[in-house]
Amino acid sequence: MLAPVRPLLVMHSAPGLSQALREASGDPARVWPVADWDALERAMERVPPTALVIVDPYAPGGPAPSPRLERLLAQMPSATIVAAFAVTAQTARDVEVLARWGVADVIDLGREDTQAGLRRRLRMLQGRLPARLLERALPRSTPTRTRALLAVAADTAAVGGGSTDLAQALGVTERTVLRWCGRADLPQPRRLLAWLRILLAADMLDDPGRTLAAVARACGYSSDTALRNTLRTFLGASPTELRGHAFQTAASAFARELFELRDAAHGRGRPERTWLH
Repeated sequence: MLAPVRPLLVMHSAPGLSQALREASGDPARVWPVADWDALERAMERVPPTALVIVDPYAPGGPAPSPRLERLLAQMPSATIVAAFAVTAQTARDVEVLARWGVADVIDLGREDTQAGLRRRLRMLQGRLPARLLERALPRSTPTRTRALLAVAADTAAVGGGSTDLAQALGVTERTVLRWCGRADLPQPRRLLAWLRILLAADMLDDPGRTLAAVARACGYSSDTALRNTLRTFLGASPTELRGHAFQTAASAFARELFELRDAAHGRGRPERTWLH
């Protein structure tokens, strides 16, 4: 697996916004200025699922949110796109329109675009991807402690991390992570991260505007063949067969493996115990 970064695409001409985002992100190299809708669409074909996109919804200066934004959201609903504009009495009605289109959030320019405000907003948005993924994929009966471990694992998988990265994110050794996964009835760390990458890829594969090569590249696979083989191995189907229901299929298969692990543990008569220590 390759290790994608967390890019921040900015298609906005507001004075100082890009610089404020660079300072808020803590990594100026993460901020990628984009000139227009065409350039944004091309850029979004290459970025990982962790990418955040901040746009001027009225670009290039129209009186209402651009139909290009509506089309982009329809083609790539898995993307995290944030609209930045001044929310006034005249534009407040557009907030509802943008939410209906699928915009993840709105930044009120002039009120919420300080460095501190943007830092809080970026942190919140970065945590939205794993939370949304797990909310859709996990059985309702999944224990809170297991969800907490999975949230860190999903965030690790989203940036292309491996089992060593997961251990570092949790602040423990790899051996401890292995023990925690066993006690939580989860696959071993490497397989768990592989499953979570599959869920990320499946989510993007359901976007009508993404090619298989773009999904593979975005999720850190070495090639579309590598992703194709992984889907065959884990889901028993090709990308073409999965299109339109890839995430549902992957989530069902993942839930089935979790159930089998839990059922096997209960069959062994393992006592309940606190495992996060």
